[in-house]
Amino acid sequence: MNKLSFKAWITDFKLVLVRFPFTLLFIIGLSVLCFLSINKVKADIRESLWAFFILGTLLSVTVSLYLEEFKKIRYRIMLNLLSTILLGVYCYTLPEKLFEYQYYQLTALGGVFALSDFFISFLKRNNEIPFWNFSRDSIVEIFISSVFSGVLFIGLSLAVLSLDKLFAIQIHKEVYSNLAVVCFVIFAPIYFLSNIPDEIEKRKQAFSINKIIKIFGLYILLPILAVYALILYVYLFRIIIKWELPNGWVSTLVSVLGMVGFLCIIILYPLRLLKENKLVDVFSRYFSLMLYPLLVLMLVGIFRRIDDYGLTINRCYVLILNLWLFLISFYLFLSQSKYVKWIVISFAIVAFISSLGPWSVYNITRYSITNQLDKHLIEDHLLKDGKIITGTDKTIKVDSNTKRKVVEAIRYLVKTYGNKPIQKYFTISLKDKSESDILAMIKLESVPQPLESFWINLESQSFRTDIQTFHSFVLLKMKPNQTLLYEDDTLTVEFVDDYLLVKGKLDNNHSYKISLKEKIKWLIKENLKRKNNNFPKEMMTVKGTDFNLVIRTVSGDYEFQQDKLKVTNFEAYLFN
Repeated sequence: MNKLSFKAWITDFKLVLVRFPFTLLFIIGLSVLCFLSINKVKADIRESLWAFFILGTLLSVTVSLYLEEFKKIRYRIMLNLLSTILLGVYCYTLPEKLFEYQYYQLTALGGVFALSDFFISFLKRNNEIPFWNFSRDSIVEIFISSVFSGVLFIGLSLAVLSLDKLFAIQIHKEVYSNLAVVCFVIFAPIYFLSNIPDEIEKRKQAFSINKIIKIFGLYILLPILAVYALILYVYLFRIIIKWELPNGWVSTLVSVLGMVGFLCIIILYPLRLLKENKLVDVFSRYFSLMLYPLLVLMLVGIFRRIDDYGLTINRCYVLILNLWLFLISFYLFLSQSKYVKWIVISFAIVAFISSLGPWSVYNITRYSITNQLDKHLIEDHLLKDGKIITGTDKTIKVDSNTKRKVVEAIRYLVKTYGNKPIQKYFTISLKDKSESDILAMIKLESVPQPLESFWINLESQSFRTDIQTFHSFVLLKMKPNQTLLYEDDTLTVEFVDDYLLVKGKLDNNHSYKISLKEKIKWLIKENLKRKNNNFPKEMMTVKGTDFNLVIRTVSGDYEFQQDKLKVTNFEAYLFN
């Protein structure tokens, strides 16, 4: 859109209609769904229908860009129709209410289709420069489209708001939501599509690097990567010297380093071709080699997390990401980073393959967890004729580690895949049963999760207590990022680790510790049993020889497997 005029806008719209007709239909369909949902029109809109139009918008752009080399229009129409039908069949097979793993799957497919838009026109050899030019121009247009649509939305919203404030015209909140659909769902994608480089522009071999891009890549990203890599290498040497397993966070940190490093290689690709900077050349050649020791560290961290907590979809994806980083690093080192488009292509291929089919992340994870569940149920004699014992004569103890693993497996399967994977263990139908119902059937509803968030309160703020044996009364209150709960001329009270440290300023002998960990753990378990986070004073009191502590409120997280307590909020009455 070179001219900001209505005529120019119509001309560009016609170009979009000719170049991306199926995409335009998907955009219209998606906007209709948005309008129906916002205005609460009585229509049964399945979640799979949303998936069809969102994925269809992204997929149709990819297909249209790929088919631009086909001169015959009927081939374009046929292949667009075929891709639409295949997507429609996939979305039709989705259930009315999607499971959690299907949200993962749809997100992965959407990411693959979006990435494919950048490279689908450049699969042939010797297309690195056109690929880089097209990617740069497309990203710039995405940014411009977002800014323009945002400004348009703010301007129209202010205009509507002025009608409300100046002329007392009642404006419903749905009006602003409808404006958002017009600006972000209709205008933004159409504007972007109208400015995607055409067939001639896509093939340009000439290139230049923008000054802003050069500064961003060379003087911002590279120094950050250097500092980041140095920190990780220091940590690597530290754990080698101490001969200890790496922290679970290391997988995330190394993944970020690898992904940002490869992004930096792509951004600075023209500088390397122009041979304007020796540092860029060295970085592009040897970054992948430098990454290898950290990838080994990352792999050890992944297996540690899997060994400690079992396989999940997230951990399986991280493992696949690690393997991809190994392979792409090896390829870039051998090719001396000459073919940067394969960074994006290989990532999209791996993401697509790992998200569909019997070998997908979701099937592998489900198979692994159900196998572990079978093992625990059999070893602990919790099955009778292949079914879980649900009678009252068999109660599973809360403190059993094996039985806790059973609960964790059932919870994860139900939350992620629904009740179908565990139906084989029950004679009755689990179709309408919730997670709590299922756990209650096998006497496991009171077993805590691996990480239990808690918020426990005193039932009544007004109570009576015998104060004759105590000298003073103070209110303890935890402030954000502070361990000091109370201080005056005679007394200080601090929250240290899992206990209260009470210090008398006038009398050193009047100092003592109040252990809280066991009390809070007991309250958490009682909370799970009672399903009520309000407790009477007797249950919230910690008694000592010369003190009484009445907990008013306490909240935080408790990790049962590692026995770690983290208190984020604490208030109490201390009588001493």
